[in-house]
This record gives sequence, C-alpha cells and structure tokens, in this order.
Amino acid sequence: MSYLDALLAPGEVIVVRERQHWIALVRRIAGAVLLGILAIAMTTLYGLGGWPTSGIGAWVGAGLLVLALLLALPATLRWWNEQYVVTDRRVLRVEGVARKQALDSGLAKINDVRVEQSFVGRLLGFGSLEILTASDATINRLELLPRPLAFKRALMTAAHQGASAAARATVGAPAAASPARPAGERLAELEEMRRRGLISDAEYQAKRAEILGAL
Repeated sequence: MSYLDALLAPGEVIVVRERQHWIALVRRIAGAVLLGILAIAMTTLYGLGGWPTSGIGAWVGAGLLVLALLLALPATLRWWNEQYVVTDRRVLRVEGVARKQALDSGLAKINDVRVEQSFVGRLLGFGSLEILTASDATINRLELLPRPLAFKRALMTAAHQGASAAARATVGAPAAASPARPAGERLAELEEMRRRGLISDAEYQAKRAEILGAL
C-alpha cells in the first residue's frame, strides 16, 4: 500500500491525481544537467586526446558526471513524490521521500479557485491554482500544475457534488431534526443554496413553505 492510499478514508475515491509539470523538474536539476554536460565534454575530449594528462582529465570528467547524477537523483525523487490529489471529499498535497508530509483541505471549506497562467504556461500547459478556503491552515496554492483548467474543473465538480448531496440530505430531513434557529437565518441559508445551484427550485419552494408554515 502506498503512502497516499494509507491517507484515504474508507470509501474515499480519488478523482484526479497530478504531479508538478515537467518544467518544475527541469528547474530543480538544471545545475546538475549543466554539470553533466561539462563532465561528458571533458570525458570525451580527454578520452580522444593524446595529451600526457588526458587520463587524469578523463577521470575528472567521469567524477563530475557521477556528482551530477548524485545531485539530480534526490531532486528527481522529490519531484516524483510530490502529488496533488482531488478525492470526492478533499484536495491533498503529498510530498517527501523518506520524510513524508501531507496537507489537505476539505471540499466543503473551498469558497473559490483561481487559475493563473502566463503566456509560456499556456504554451507548455502549466499554471498555478489558488484555493480560497474558510481556513488559513489549509492548502492555498498549487504551483506549476499541469492542465490547471482540467484540475480546477475536477476540483469544483467534486466540491459541487459533495455540497449537493449534503444539501439534499438537509432538505429531505424531517423538520423536527432541524436545529432551532431563527426562520430568517434558515431562509437566507436556503436562498444561498438555491443561488449556488445546490438545490432545485422545487426543493427550494418546498423547504421555504415548510419553514414559513412552522411560524
């Protein structure tokens, strides 16, 4: 069982799972790549040359190539293990290789999601998502996300479906089970649910009549 699978609650379903765009990996290992190119050039140059010190130069080049690989490997593993996940209940960010870290936000807490894409981001297919929630101690930004618009659609669809299910359960519950709250507050909440498309007009009218009839 993977670390991500262990985080999921019973019955929780993954809707979409993404890693950062490959451009993020390129940024992390750019120094190692340049060092590797230099190492290959040195190894080739000294290996083909007939200078007295060509053997030493070739060994230095080989050593630099090993160093480049050692620098690139941890960065690649960190990139591979950082995942952005949307389930039918929450959005998660999982990262870390040996030391794992997971941060999540419940879908019910999400108020809005904003997408930012530069010109280069639109060409290469990456962008950033800013998630606005009712709490500060949650995920608030996903950087260098591939296909950000598709990720946003999946996130908002999962949040809408979860809110719709909760709203329908509330509407269908007996009046006696409802909390003793002022009728004006309950009507305002009902109106907001209809405005957001969480309940149909028929459900709105039925519940509104029920609240007014209890006055």
